[in-house]
Amino acid sequence: MDPFWTAVALTCFAGAATVLGGLLAVVGRPPTGRGLGFALGLAAGVMVGVSALEMVPVSVADLAPSLGPLAFPAAAAAVLAGAGVVLLLSRLLPCPADLPAASPRADASSPALDARRLHRLGLMTAGAIGLHNAPEGFVTFAGTLQDPAVGVALAVAMAVHNVPEGVAVAVPVREATGSRARAFGWAALTGLAEPVGAVVLYLLLSPFITPALLAVVFAAVAGVMTALSLAALLPAARAAGGLPTAGAGALSGAAVMALSLALLG
Repeated sequence: MDPFWTAVALTCFAGAATVLGGLLAVVGRPPTGRGLGFALGLAAGVMVGVSALEMVPVSVADLAPSLGPLAFPAAAAAVLAGAGVVLLLSRLLPCPADLPAASPRADASSPALDARRLHRLGLMTAGAIGLHNAPEGFVTFAGTLQDPAVGVALAVAMAVHNVPEGVAVAVPVREATGSRARAFGWAALTGLAEPVGAVVLYLLLSPFITPALLAVVFAAVAGVMTALSLAALLPAARAAGGLPTAGAGALSGAAVMALSLALLG
């Protein structure tokens, strides 16, 4: 197979895992308060884990050849910039006016979370994961063009990461709107961002992109994901299921991410 189409196929495979996570989140019964809290905590743990254990170290390593000892401060600055964007958007993003003040199903299981907050949380998570998936897909795409074996390893690792990310998007949207189709649709869109973003970035940026620029983008997206997890996902998980449940979910997500990196790294 032509290396270009091999790269496309592998990024589609990785993106499909996000869609699978969304499907798993919308089938069956709605989660209880504890189930919702654990799922949100799990997503937060995954997002912080992939940021701290994979994206930031890779960013520092890729910046080191050009910046030397300044590689870590540069990556840290990019992380802070990404986190700042999330905090700014959290203040500017309005709650959807077409939703009721509270969802009966959400109230029954998690009285401290209303539908508007859950819906906004789901959309912000979708945006952050979509931003993460596009450059992630580009890395898989470029790695495949350089070495198909490396591309396969990257695609499998990304797929393992992407399943709980699809859950993170679909669960709050489903609970806020009561619509399985809408929840699945947002998860599917974030999954689609992986192959589409990879191809678009490759076609547009391949003549100009450098490892250093890609490293800065990765660090900034890590900041987006970390800020979203700490400022939104974890508080929502605690409100839904209590602190022990939220903490158990977060620790489980971080452990799963660490284990996947150890096995697939």
